[in-house]
Parts: sequence; C-alpha cells; structure tokens
Amino acid sequence: MTNPYGPPPGQQPYPQQGYPQQGFPQSGPVPAPQPMPPQGYPQSGPMPAAPQGYPQQGGYPQQGMPPAPQPMAPPPPGMGRVLIDCSYHWLAFVLALFKPQVTINGQPGPYLQWGKTPIDLPPGQHQVQVHVNYLWKMGTATAVVPVGVGQQVDVFYKAPLIAFVDGAIGPTPQDPPGLGLTIGIYAGSFGFVLLMIILTLAL
Repeated sequence: MTNPYGPPPGQQPYPQQGYPQQGFPQSGPVPAPQPMPPQGYPQSGPMPAAPQGYPQQGGYPQQGMPPAPQPMAPPPPGMGRVLIDCSYHWLAFVLALFKPQVTINGQPGPYLQWGKTPIDLPPGQHQVQVHVNYLWKMGTATAVVPVGVGQQVDVFYKAPLIAFVDGAIGPTPQDPPGLGLTIGIYAGSFGFVLLMIILTLAL
C-alpha cells in the first residue's frame, strides 16, 4: 500500500391484618385467629409495580443509557497506526472553535478532532507535526514517531495557552505550554484593576 504522506524520514411495607382487641365485646362468635404471616412478606394480592424511573428486578432499563463504545478496527495489513490525541487547557476554551491539523513527513494531512484521531501509516520513522489553524498557524509541535506493522502508537498533543508559544507533543499527556505566563498575566491584570479601584475610592 502506498504512503500518501511520502517517504518517512528516518425497594414499601404492606398493612398487616389485625386481631380483635381484648376488653371490647365482639358481636357473634369470635373468629378463630388467623396465623400471622412472616414479617417482611406481602399479603395476598398482586405485587405493586416498581416506581417509574427505577430499574426492574433482574436488570436495568436500557432507555437513556449511552451505547457501549465500539472497539476500533485494527490497521490494514502491512500498516501501523498513529493515534493522535489533541487537547487544550480550559483557559484556552476559544480553541474549541478551531481545528488542529497534522503534517506527516512534510505533507499536509487531515484536519484532526479535539480528542483522538487515528491515522494509518506504513512502518517506519515518521515526522509528525501538529498545529492549530487559529487566526494564523499556531502551536506547532513536531516529533519523530516510529511505527511498526500492526502497531498502534499514541501521540499526545497539547495546544499552548498563548498564541505565540509552541505546542507540546510526546508519547505521554503533555502540560500546556505557557501556563505560568498566562497565570502571571491574569494575576497582573487583576492586581492592576484592583489598584485602580482602590485609588478611585480613595480620591
């Protein structure tokens, strides 16, 4: 199979039946006492239905339950797979409006999802570069990924918090680049606004 990306670079109780109370006259013959049913068991009569919204005995309702995730098919014969997991920090929520994209061996690849996207590749060393198509191309990060036949290699990409900082990519979940700088900017802006409010009230 040809490589479209070019050559690789290196439950309620029931009421009980009562008995006549002693000291009170009873009309007619006294009825023979009836045996007390075992406590905790219902009297004669149909069992009430379970309240709506609760599971029936012996199982759980199927309505409203999410379907079980389907296993991913293996890569085609003679191929391997790179599973790219793209994510961003919640402070960079605006990135949800944009799509990351991959470049493999210098050739533009498909747009990716925020989450996991599989890409099948022939065995070998592949240069995998991910960036975000923001107002401009931002958060670029590159890694050389070795792929074997029938093998799945996980690649984690984390977009930066600041548009002018590179992203992070690697075999394990990555920290968001620019987090310390972003916290510093937010803290400085909050301090400046607080100082302006104090000076305005003091005058």
